Amino acid sequence: MFERLSWVEQRIFDALALTLVLFYSYSAVVEPAATQYHRGVYVLITYVLVFLIYPTKGLGAAGRVLDYLLIVASVVCIGYWILNLEAINYRAGIETDLDKWIAMIGVLLGIELARRVVGTVFVIIGAALLLYGVYGASEYLPEAIQ
Repeated sequence: MFERLSWVEQRIFDALALTLVLFYSYSAVVEPAATQYHRGVYVLITYVLVFLIYPTKGLGAAGRVLDYLLIVASVVCIGYWILNLEAINYRAGIETDLDKWIAMIGVLLGIELARRVVGTVFVIIGAALLLYGVYGASEYLPEAIQ
């Protein structure tokens, strides 16, 4: 898969992978990182690497543009979380509209990422569990699974 990337994409992939290793080595040995940086850097770099290495199939150049748009959406979404974690925690329960949109985009990015890596079955199971989490206690489901 790595061989199918362009020369520039290979260099970006290598730089991000090296950054991940160096960040966690520094964080483990010299000074621990705060939670939002520790989790955020991992998720951000992982998302970018996955969208690079697992391209959109069947769309050619338009698919690659979609991959880059998903990378930008990942950077915006996870960057927002990293930069605003403390504020988001303090306003728990009174989220802003922007918080909700970022969260929805983040969930959709995670679903697309899972679909690319592990396949559609995982996405179907995850969607069913999300729906159960939202509507599980409703009157529309049988009592046995409420």
